[in-house]
Amino acid sequence: MNAFPATLENTLSTMARWLRHPLLAPFNAVEDWDRLVSALNPLWSLVGPRARVVRVVDEAPDVKSLWLKPNRHFRGFQPGQHVLLELDVDGASHARCFSVSSAPRRDGLLRLTIKRKDDGPVSTAAHALQPGQVVRLGQACGQFAARGDHSSLLLVAAGSGITPMMSLLHAWADQGESRDIALLYCSRSPVEAIFETELRSLAGRIPGLRVHLHHTQESGRLDADAVSSLVPDWDERETLVCGPDGFMQVVESMHADSGLSDRLQSESFGRRAAVVDAQATEHAIRIDNPEQAFTVLAGQSLLEGAEAAGLRPRFGCRRGICRTCQCRKRSGTVLNLLTGQVSGPGEELIQLCISTPLGGVELARQPT
Repeated sequence: MNAFPATLENTLSTMARWLRHPLLAPFNAVEDWDRLVSALNPLWSLVGPRARVVRVVDEAPDVKSLWLKPNRHFRGFQPGQHVLLELDVDGASHARCFSVSSAPRRDGLLRLTIKRKDDGPVSTAAHALQPGQVVRLGQACGQFAARGDHSSLLLVAAGSGITPMMSLLHAWADQGESRDIALLYCSRSPVEAIFETELRSLAGRIPGLRVHLHHTQESGRLDADAVSSLVPDWDERETLVCGPDGFMQVVESMHADSGLSDRLQSESFGRRAAVVDAQATEHAIRIDNPEQAFTVLAGQSLLEGAEAAGLRPRFGCRRGICRTCQCRKRSGTVLNLLTGQVSGPGEELIQLCISTPLGGVELARQPT
């Protein structure tokens, strides 16, 4: 019964390749054909990963897990990586990175665990999703994983920063990992701890795993003394940390002060404060292909800067209406010339024609 959709999707992928030939212009606008295909079935796509919501699980107050079944364009993930979740909010596309909180599975399912934020359009829209709906995904990114195979580990997480740790722990449990692992997980209260039951189950599957739950309402903010008290040999371990900036800075300072920064990996999905240089006359723009790096003058749009460098980005209206020039910003901060809104420092969708950089910017897609 499922053979016909699979065969059709393979045929559509073949079509996507020959549709790009220049001789077929203007009929080879793959994005337009992709929208037509998606109208027939939201999970079908000529080029992009899509995923169907299989189930939604309440994990903690304002925290939900989405179990997703991606289509064949998704290339899979490694434990500790994150993906870009793209949703339509009030007629516009919004996107944000979320860590995968599950290990790779034979059935292809993956889990995104998302805390809703009042000022977060993507997290709010994600919490409204229901089983059967289809979302857009980016390919998995990141290298948040232990470097050594046999060294002892310290995992330090706060709030939803536990999500990449869960992916790693589930993978280690599946592999029969036996190394010494200390997990220090902070939440404001026991009721706000995510995956507490699941963590205790993992401790039964990984003989060397010790789980320390630290609740700030009861025990105060985590500081260097608290870390040293809970894990006295922290300076002998490779450390992975994920959580809010202030929380991570405590752990980062401990390692820097001890000359151990090379043993520490931090995961923040590019959300950390980006350098904004208000005095600079031009800003460096990096993209996937180093040969296409370019500079943009202060106040100039990314589209104009790319064109001045001899590049040929796609564009339509040049006024922020049609979204033809939309692409992903991986890092850096831009100003929307139309609304005056300043972007976040992390990965999100922007429009080249109405975005001017406030510092160095990295774009995920080449503005060809």
